Amino acid sequence: MAHDLNTLAARRLALAAHGVVDARPTAKINRGHVRKVIDKLGLLQIDSVNVVCRSHYLPLFARLGPYDTDLLHRLASDGELVEGWIHEATFLPARHHHLFEWRRREAKNLDVRPKTRKWVSDNEELIANVLHAVRERGPVAASDFEGKNVKRGPWWGWGDAKMALEWLFRTGDLGATRAGQFERRYDLMERVLPPEFADIAIPSRDEAHRTLLTMASEYLGVATVEELGDYHRLQIGETRRHVRDLVTDGVLEEVSVQGWGVPGYVNAGWSRARKDAVSTLISPFDPITWHRDRAERIFGFHYRIEIYVPKPKRVYGYYVLPFVHRNGIVARVDVKNDRQASVLRVFSSWGESHDDDPADTAAALAIELRQLALFLGTDDVDVQNHGDLAPELMSHFT
Repeated sequence: MAHDLNTLAARRLALAAHGVVDARPTAKINRGHVRKVIDKLGLLQIDSVNVVCRSHYLPLFARLGPYDTDLLHRLASDGELVEGWIHEATFLPARHHHLFEWRRREAKNLDVRPKTRKWVSDNEELIANVLHAVRERGPVAASDFEGKNVKRGPWWGWGDAKMALEWLFRTGDLGATRAGQFERRYDLMERVLPPEFADIAIPSRDEAHRTLLTMASEYLGVATVEELGDYHRLQIGETRRHVRDLVTDGVLEEVSVQGWGVPGYVNAGWSRARKDAVSTLISPFDPITWHRDRAERIFGFHYRIEIYVPKPKRVYGYYVLPFVHRNGIVARVDVKNDRQASVLRVFSSWGESHDDDPADTAAALAIELRQLALFLGTDDVDVQNHGDLAPELMSHFT
């Protein structure tokens, strides 16, 4: 018989799974702290937007507070983390690399969109030449091929060599690193993936999917079928089948969640979460909010990134960070790291309608904005008077 979870219980379960209920470390942050967060999340989504900082740095800040980003770079350069197309472009622990071999094999077998299949078939010689160049030259960036066979069109203006590098990355012939810079550097997978991870037995597609869905249930705490599959971008039809089997096998358990209207699923070893969440700002690409329907279902938080929305039509701002506090998402701020002036700009700040204590929210948010400024290395926080929470927030910076 399914357990019943009310809204608060579901929120606490999700936030505990996402790793934002434990107090931030008081000791100096080290690689072990960073590793623990990545293990808790399973991956870090990468995005090119650098308004505040690179998006893969922010989930670590949300759980650790200010830390040295070079700790993450060293985990990647030492081979503990590898990059893959998992939930968009992501860093993931190298020990999980084998769980996605089925996806790389599908690409090699040209089980892809017709347009991609045709391009690969038409460019076999180019692909082979690019692979040979990487084998001979070692790590390369796409910019190393600039000016050679550049063409415009549906591949966003990438040159042919860039397309070949991306294809070889997709098939697993090449791996990629970003270490201390953002641009990918490609190398043979055998030179990127440490030998101890390359020798792990490869599971079947079904076995891999079952493992990934079980892992997703741990990362999410409580989730719908769609959310479980979305974590690693699995097809919904197969996800439904595997979730049914996992419930039958006692690996997952179905639960009824207040207001959802669809079943929720938890790991069979679950227990009710009791801790309150820490107060923290989160990235638009944090697992807490990256599935927008889930954010609305669990937190009552309607969230859309407005980067590509014309300025006059934006509701909240260009680059908006949600604020987790008291077991919910109670505010959001439009922020920018003004590197030239060494100021964290807060262009607008907004409270959520369900927040019953805006003064407490503003006080906690002010503390967190100062922590973010410290992390970014800025000298000041400038809060502008725009948004319904702005007057209260400004009072903490005068």
